[in-house]
Amino acid sequence: MGPKILFVCTGNTCRSPLAEGMARAMFGDLVQVSSAGIEAWDGDNVSAHVVEILKEQNIDLSQHRARRINDELMTKVDWIIPMTQAQEEGLKRRFPQYIHKIRRLGNWGEGKRDIQDPWMGSLEVYRQTAQEISELLSMLKKQLITDNI
Repeated sequence: MGPKILFVCTGNTCRSPLAEGMARAMFGDLVQVSSAGIEAWDGDNVSAHVVEILKEQNIDLSQHRARRINDELMTKVDWIIPMTQAQEEGLKRRFPQYIHKIRRLGNWGEGKRDIQDPWMGSLEVYRQTAQEISELLSMLKKQLITDNI
């Protein structure tokens, strides 16, 4: 089994679960993936739009429950991948001992971009977010394989 990746967003109900589900399907046994949220309410359900989008890809994340980021989770992984630059900077300030592990999803690609929060948006907004995450996950996978990270 390859590296362990923790995707992080704000509430762990939209972006990071999307990334977790799609990465699990895309990477297979190449990596171990999980997710958490900076301001998550432990036990919150994943967004219904996320469940629907992933179900269309034959990925079942309906049992996912939000969890808040903590030191224990960060210790167990090789990469901590937040969705925005602000989240990356916040995590580095809050957990300076893990600076070397923290890298925003948009920094794995060529465009250096943030994944905007679709929370409270339409299904179409969530689909756009999922498409953007999928593109960046492809770049991440390529880099993990190329660099043997």
